[in-house]
Amino acid sequence: MPLVYSAFVPHPPIVVPEIGRGEEAKCSQTLEAYREIARKLVQAQVETVLFVSPHATLLRKGVTILQGDELFGDFAAFGVPKVKLSFPGHRLLTEALAAQLPEAFLHSEKLDHGALVPLYFLQEAGWQGKLVEMSMPLNDPELYGQKIAQILKGFAERIALVASGDLSHRLKEEGPSGLHPSGPKLDQWIVNSLARDPSEIKRIPEKMAEEGGECGWRSLRLALALQEGMPKIFSYEGPFGVGYMVAELYQSSPLPSWARLCLETYLEEGSTRKLTPPAGEEFQLRRACFVTLKKGGELRGCIGTTEPWRDNLAQEIEHNAISAGTQDPRFWPVESSEMSSTTISVDVLGEMEKIGSLNELDPWRYGVVVRGRGRTGLLLPHLEGINTAEEQVNIAKQKAGLRLEEPVEMRRFEVMRYFE
Repeated sequence: MPLVYSAFVPHPPIVVPEIGRGEEAKCSQTLEAYREIARKLVQAQVETVLFVSPHATLLRKGVTILQGDELFGDFAAFGVPKVKLSFPGHRLLTEALAAQLPEAFLHSEKLDHGALVPLYFLQEAGWQGKLVEMSMPLNDPELYGQKIAQILKGFAERIALVASGDLSHRLKEEGPSGLHPSGPKLDQWIVNSLARDPSEIKRIPEKMAEEGGECGWRSLRLALALQEGMPKIFSYEGPFGVGYMVAELYQSSPLPSWARLCLETYLEEGSTRKLTPPAGEEFQLRRACFVTLKKGGELRGCIGTTEPWRDNLAQEIEHNAISAGTQDPRFWPVESSEMSSTTISVDVLGEMEKIGSLNELDPWRYGVVVRGRGRTGLLLPHLEGINTAEEQVNIAKQKAGLRLEEPVEMRRFEVMRYFE
């Protein structure tokens, strides 16, 4: 089964109440966000968590992976040896990672605080499951993320990845490493990119990352490469001179899986009559949607509507998935043999809101519909390479066959984008 959830979390021991002894209240946003991430991971019925930690034994080349039937650790180094955590290891996944990841080595030691801090909140939320911990790769984190994604597909249980890491340690003079101009710049780059275009995070200059005193940049890059998602930042703060960011990077959804089943069934049988629509509450909503197909990261088909035309979202997705694969005039119809290398996402549209100027648009938050001379053009939000409202509207005009200088009526809308 592919990944079902991933998150990026900080690991300051002070947020553990037994260690903070009241000081943890100074990072209340982080605490609240941590508990929300833990709640959502439990809600996702995750059976195994893979941690990537910058405080495990690091190698100049390759990674270390903890081995053992039981993985355990404590906070003795932070003055509270009585706070101990222990979880069963996952021998099969550990061995698969060690065998298939480049320069991977099995290692025996206690859990480090990069894993212990998030595990504290997972246990508090009631999570019980198997555990794997590996070190953060210092080189090629995207390669490791891609390879881990392939390895996880060979396992039947529901697996989550938690990338552990603080951001800059150089945000304030009174912080643990003092202040460096690159510190705030680094954190701003990461936070802004994650909210808009996550691919920009890997383009951070290494000099800036080093000067900023980061410790989680590479674990974040690995997690982002593991599975495309629509990241959501739950909190960011730096009360002690260190940047703490809590972010959900990916959560699986049944919507794209239904789209895949509909398209695959249609391609193989020429009909979807034998399929039983899902009964989930989310499928019963009446919403417009778009279904997008990608192959090798490149667009392979995209069809949708600005208004719902069918009884429910299940029917809307079924129709648009088949159309995206067979009716998009920009591409040859998709063949069954392509489906294993094709990814699917579903955009569910919110309410349309009439606007009067470009100032009311944000191409990363809002999609846009333009209308003029009886023609309509739509562009979804959060598309790589489209950074301004003017670019967004111009492309929507081109799709409608309208001249760039023509006046148009504009509407904006928000979407929820769901990935497999």
